[in-house]
Amino acid sequence: MFRFFTCITLCVSSLLTVAAPRPVRAPEPDQSLEFVENKGQWPKPVYFQAEVPAGQLYLTATGFTYSLLDPAGLRAASHQHDAAATGPLQPAPAAVRGHAYTMSFAGGNPRVVPQALQPTAGTRNYFRGSNPAEWASQVRGFRQVYYKGVYPGVDVRLYENRQQQLEYDLEVAPGGRPAAIRLQYTGADAVQLTPEGHLRIRTSVGDVTEQAPRAWQTLPSGEQQPVSCRFELSGQTVRFRLGSYNPKLPLTIDPTVLFSSFTGSTADNWGFTATYDAQGNMYSGGVVFATGYPASVGAFQQVFAGMGDVAIIKYRVTSSGPAARLYATYLGGSNTDAPHSLVVNSLGELVVLGTTGSANFPVSTGVVQSTFKGGPGINPLGGQLTGQMGYSAGADLFVSTLSSDGSRLMASTFLGGTSNDGLNLGLVNNYGDAFRGDVLTDGENNVYIASVTQSPDFPLAQPVQSARQGISDALVCKLPRTLNRLIWSSYLGGSSADAAFSLQLTPDRHLYVAGGTDSHDFPTTAGALQVPAAGGRDGFIACFTPAGTALRYATYVGTSANELAFFLQLDANNDVYILGQTTSSNYPITAGRYGVRGAHQFIQKLNGDLSATQYSTTIGSGRDGYDISPTAFLVDDCERVYVCGWGGNVNATYGGGSTIGLPVTNGAMQTTTDGSDFYLAQYAAGLTGLEYATFYGERGARGEHVDGGTSRFDKKGVVYQAVCGGCGGTQSFPVPQGANYYTTRNGSSNCNNAAFAISFGLTVADPGPTRYVCVGSSPVTLGGQPSGGIWSGPGVTRQSNGTYQFQPSAALVGRNLLQYSVQTTGICRSIRPLAMIVTPPLTVNINPVPALCANGTSVTLQAQPAGGTWSGPAGLSGNVFNPQQAGPGTHTITYSYSDTLGCGTATRTVVVNPFPKPVAGPNLTFCAYETKPVQLTGATPAGGTWSGTGVTPTGLFTPPNTNLRGGIFTLTYSVTESGCTNTATRQVLLAPSPSVNFPLNVPECSNFPQYTGLAPFSCPFVPVLTGGSYTWDFGDGSPVSTEEAPTHIYQQPGTYTAKLTARYANCTVETSFVPVLVGEVFVPNIITPNHDDKNETFIPRFSCRPATLRVFTRWGNKVFETDNYRNDWRADNLPDGLYYYQLKDADGRSAKGWLTVER
Repeated sequence: MFRFFTCITLCVSSLLTVAAPRPVRAPEPDQSLEFVENKGQWPKPVYFQAEVPAGQLYLTATGFTYSLLDPAGLRAASHQHDAAATGPLQPAPAAVRGHAYTMSFAGGNPRVVPQALQPTAGTRNYFRGSNPAEWASQVRGFRQVYYKGVYPGVDVRLYENRQQQLEYDLEVAPGGRPAAIRLQYTGADAVQLTPEGHLRIRTSVGDVTEQAPRAWQTLPSGEQQPVSCRFELSGQTVRFRLGSYNPKLPLTIDPTVLFSSFTGSTADNWGFTATYDAQGNMYSGGVVFATGYPASVGAFQQVFAGMGDVAIIKYRVTSSGPAARLYATYLGGSNTDAPHSLVVNSLGELVVLGTTGSANFPVSTGVVQSTFKGGPGINPLGGQLTGQMGYSAGADLFVSTLSSDGSRLMASTFLGGTSNDGLNLGLVNNYGDAFRGDVLTDGENNVYIASVTQSPDFPLAQPVQSARQGISDALVCKLPRTLNRLIWSSYLGGSSADAAFSLQLTPDRHLYVAGGTDSHDFPTTAGALQVPAAGGRDGFIACFTPAGTALRYATYVGTSANELAFFLQLDANNDVYILGQTTSSNYPITAGRYGVRGAHQFIQKLNGDLSATQYSTTIGSGRDGYDISPTAFLVDDCERVYVCGWGGNVNATYGGGSTIGLPVTNGAMQTTTDGSDFYLAQYAAGLTGLEYATFYGERGARGEHVDGGTSRFDKKGVVYQAVCGGCGGTQSFPVPQGANYYTTRNGSSNCNNAAFAISFGLTVADPGPTRYVCVGSSPVTLGGQPSGGIWSGPGVTRQSNGTYQFQPSAALVGRNLLQYSVQTTGICRSIRPLAMIVTPPLTVNINPVPALCANGTSVTLQAQPAGGTWSGPAGLSGNVFNPQQAGPGTHTITYSYSDTLGCGTATRTVVVNPFPKPVAGPNLTFCAYETKPVQLTGATPAGGTWSGTGVTPTGLFTPPNTNLRGGIFTLTYSVTESGCTNTATRQVLLAPSPSVNFPLNVPECSNFPQYTGLAPFSCPFVPVLTGGSYTWDFGDGSPVSTEEAPTHIYQQPGTYTAKLTARYANCTVETSFVPVLVGEVFVPNIITPNHDDKNETFIPRFSCRPATLRVFTRWGNKVFETDNYRNDWRADNLPDGLYYYQLKDADGRSAKGWLTVER
């Protein structure tokens, strides 16, 4: 079965204007469209009705009827109430105009009964008019309606999509005939096709737009295979023109804009370079000239460093708004810094190649070059040295690697000599060509760069060419991931200007490089396509051996006119493709290939040894001058070719350029251009035709462009493009419906680094990253995406269940190239290599581990070489072994080590001895008079050692002197077996002697120290020694207590003697405590402060604790207050009379009353 659909946008207005594109999708709203069943409330042919903007949709057996109302009339009617409330009464509006039209299934089955799906909550009741036959109750609503068998093998489904638009799908079953589908429109004023391929239905009250249809086929794997589809209009009848959906024939791709966004920087922010990672995230790099870039919290560099910094932002293209920004960071020093090329390695780290004029550019320790060397001051764009893009101290290359979350600089180094490096000053066709260059990584995350240098002393290692030959030479280098050395580095060029622009690696690590040269003596190899130069400026292609120490192949590419090769691609056979520019109007176009005679962009395919051209052609408009500056290039597994580039006003003073006149195809997402846009094109396999071409850009304004650097297609046919957009502060960079974005706002008064990701929807084999396996390992199951492909190569076998395995063996030690192949389109298969590296045996050793005790502490295990993995019993965590968790016994621990050089495994047994379980014996009690030594007995096993107060190692216990107060002593019995020690304890209690006048353990009554407390007094008691049974007599006639530490309340004043009888085993001890003196609470009601030292102050015998006192006049005026009364208030400066007091202590005890002051 395959399916195709169209969305319907109802845009009705009194001006009959064309519907504007919908804004980018925000988070999905709740569904609002409901299809309501007809239970007699509407005419009989209607099965369902739905409310749509400014009208209704009625579904019948033969099609849909739209009943629309004039929006202006609706607004006037709906505003009458408000107008009447705030102003003069307005005339009643005339009847609102309406318009109805029908879309019917011409030639379809008229007896189809539409079926409802997905009921909604609640029901409706309709009581219209006086005729009960037209009433309806318990009427349900539904989210979808399904027409089965409208045409043979063709079903129709209506629903609301994520953009809250009405959408209908036509589902064609195997054997169904989509050619039978005819949608006939009646009642409309006009039915038209728009340039974008949409269907516009004109009515007297506005327009309805049905968006251009999309189609796909569902494969047995569940994958949706796109199928080309467009409307075909004849009169007022619409058919669907489908591309072939036979899997043996090629299909046209319908590109989709996945993401389109500004950075939102409030500072001027130019766009240079972009790339992607394995998860499909996009990285866009540019230059920012002030603070205001949206650096994220935790980013490596959150502060602008000066003049012009590299600005990197990582986008999640499947999200919109703040969630789309994964990180954003500055990267730079106090001078100009610019990114030329980006790539993500297999660890998810972003590698940045660029140029810097900053001596304080951030570099890491231990790298190959930690100091800036610079060169003569230069501005590649012709401005002032201290202006934008001015390198006042010259330029060095830099290579920097950021962590996957952008928070750390994993490695960063300068690369350069004493003149300018990285700036292409001599081979410039286009604005931004000065900043070309390329960086890529291999499966081990080694870094390869292609660039240019003017330095005679650029750092080299094992060079193919050890000296600079011309005013500038191309530069090719390989560094490890840590950037701590040059694996190899070489000049490449002749006696004039040379520069390298593009790199590609073969699976066996041959490195192809493309660029441009003015040199007549560029180093070519025998048998090459063009050994001598053809004249003028030429492109070049060179191939380095895997070791990087020799040129395997090298050739010029070009005619007697001027050519530059900007991009290089390899296909599955390692044939070479280049994309470049030519001034020739007669660049060769191979017979049978698509081409535009006189166009000035060329594509050429050569065999892998660069000895012959397989085809060449030119693409473009055919006018004089270049149309576009190429920015990205792809050759897919089916040898289709993809091109992205920009043209327009910004390039006018360079090689010229305008996008006007470039060919576009039916179904293009943007069919017109203002001359300054991006241009994207897909060419058929073998460049036999133009399958798709579109413009992309803002209409009007200065025009989109790139200020320098490379962008990329991934192998799945998604182009990730950095853009310098919105220049002049404009806000109309395109964000099509359905595309995600970070922000649609250009925050700068000039330019913003815009970016877009557009998918051509390719099916591509993905075998995964390089894998390492030990020679003795069990078979490795091979995966790959999409699933269901075919594996081949050494050591690969197909299992009976259809899966594939790789069996490592001694014969396969080293690097093995496996191939994963999946069906793509037509007869084409996508094939990708996987490096399966079998590592040899390696001697591994675990350090000895002594016997451990089951109650012992954890030990750290050590092995050589370090860095492997540990496995074994419970109690093993990493390289830490816990004998308590492992338990007694003999345990086997395994250590496995594997790296890119070898692997091995070692085991070692660890003995955990059980710990002994001693018993110290029963507890003992001695009376105070029992003071003779006693030999402790009852401990097991024999032979242990005693420790504690009063005991010898052999267990002779002598009761210590406690001054008759007694005590409890803990004695420890230790036993050691097989090196493991454990202990047990027993207690010995010495009872105290009888005593009298034993002190009470109560706080002092600080206010009235002659008393123990004031009634009612809560007195706590504690025994002389714990550990016994107790009988307390409190001396006031109250019942005795048997608690160990009771608290007793003496309610009345008096003197009381408390006694305790304590029993400790066979010892009885009687204790009498000092008397408890309980005073009476007394608060005087008069004071006579007449200086006769009698009754001078207010002294309430109220509480032992500090108290708060407040004194008021009889009329309620507060005259005194303190939180810590000291019995010192004497009514100073107050007249005699009656006063009211309030007392409250810290325990909450309170008193209040009247007090007379009389002198």
